[in-house]
Amino acid sequence: MHGLGNDFVVLDGREKPVNLGAAQVRALADRRSGVGFDQMVTLEASDNADAFMRIHNADGGEVDACGNAARCVAALLMAENNTDTATIDSGGGLLAARDAGAGRISVDMGPARTDWQDIPLAREMDTLHLDLTANGLADPAGVGMGNPHAVFFVDDAAAVDLAAVGPTLEH
Repeated sequence: MHGLGNDFVVLDGREKPVNLGAAQVRALADRRSGVGFDQMVTLEASDNADAFMRIHNADGGEVDACGNAARCVAALLMAENNTDTATIDSGGGLLAARDAGAGRISVDMGPARTDWQDIPLAREMDTLHLDLTANGLADPAGVGMGNPHAVFFVDDAAAVDLAAVGPTLEH
């Protein structure tokens, strides 16, 4: 599945568990020798929601939540249940989703987390002014939404070379 430029492999482990280690996730994520993806999402049974969403990044690490993945999962669950709402359990808590019309899905990710431990960062610092630069961008705010984000404020987002900035910040 695809959501705003992110691509996902979604596995259904609600009836039969999917147990892949970090090395197996990395092998599957490899775009030359594996399937290739940004994140692997495994659906699991949940007593609190339509499904639990477990997310592994391509490096094999697990994260609490991802808005784009949640929108994709919500679309699957809504189609499966023939409804226009879905509740997804995640490491970041319960996420409420609804059909926003015209093929769009809206997910309430809850409030942005800006405490250094919730992003998470390695040490305490001012999260509204991170000492981070990339390709001419500087002074981002740190935000935790289940996956850490560095938010740069720019005059023209279309002028930013995201293909160059993204990998620089990621690593």
